[in-house]
Amino acid sequence: MDGKRWTDYLYECHPPARLRAWARELAYFRFCRAYGGHANDGDHLLVSLQVETEVDLVRTLSVLDVPVRRLRPDHPQPVPGVAYSAAEFSRFPVAMPRFPGIGQPGHVEIAGQRAHVWSHGDRLNISVADTVDHYSVTDAAVASARSIEALLAAVAGQVVDPPQDDRNCVCPRYYPDLW
Repeated sequence: MDGKRWTDYLYECHPPARLRAWARELAYFRFCRAYGGHANDGDHLLVSLQVETEVDLVRTLSVLDVPVRRLRPDHPQPVPGVAYSAAEFSRFPVAMPRFPGIGQPGHVEIAGQRAHVWSHGDRLNISVADTVDHYSVTDAAVASARSIEALLAAVAGQVVDPPQDDRNCVCPRYYPDLW
């Protein structure tokens, strides 16, 4: 998708003026447009933090008041070929790929705001979307991100910008006219 089709899609829900206002309002979070189609993703606000070591990770989670879930080496794993209900499957902890002794945080509260925290290698991603329509970003989601950013100031040196390095991420690299 290029040209006018892309810009029509990018600005379908939020005109440039609104994205510009959000960009100026948020220091670390970036608006990321859904890939769409069969990806089952949604628009969200995203910040990515560099975490090189387990010490960095634990310190960063501590700053955000996100509990560290230590996993036993023999933690339960789903058995291939066995059917599980969604409730049963959700009880299996998911280990961080880079730090297999620590479980993925998933959906948490940070600064009293709903967020999703997930580790991808040396990155810790925090995403925020609307609490009612999880596929959308609204002014309420931006307010939630602002609340979380108050805590992120302590780890500002770890922020990776852009958090998603492609045109779906509204950031200075891809949309300098919005800054």
